[in-house]
Amino acid sequence: MAARYYEAMVRYGDLDVGTAVTRSAALLREGRGSLLDLVDRAQVRDAAAAWTGRVNTVTARTDRVDVDALLIRPDGCVAWVLPTGQDLAATTLVRALGTWFGQPA
Repeated sequence: MAARYYEAMVRYGDLDVGTAVTRSAALLREGRGSLLDLVDRAQVRDAAAAWTGRVNTVTARTDRVDVDALLIRPDGCVAWVLPTGQDLAATTLVRALGTWFGQPA
C-alpha cells in the first residue's frame, strides 16, 4: 500500500492550481487535508461538507486532464482520486475522509 501512495505523490506532486494559492503544496501549510475540486462538481464539495473543520475544500483549475478531484493528506500523499468523467461514488470519498480525518464533526 505504501508504494501506491508514493506513486500518487510522484504522479501528482505539487500541482499548479488556479486559485488564490497557486501551488497545491501551499494549501497543505495549515496541516490540514485538501480536497481539490478541479471541475467545480458540487457533489464532491457536498460529500465532504461534514469535514470542513479538518479538510479545506478548494475549487481549483489545473492543466491535469486525468482527474476531476483529489483528496490530499496533510503530508502531501493523495488519499483519494476521482478520475475524469467518472460518476462520484460518494461513499468512497466519505470512506477516505473517515479513514484519514476521523468521523465527521
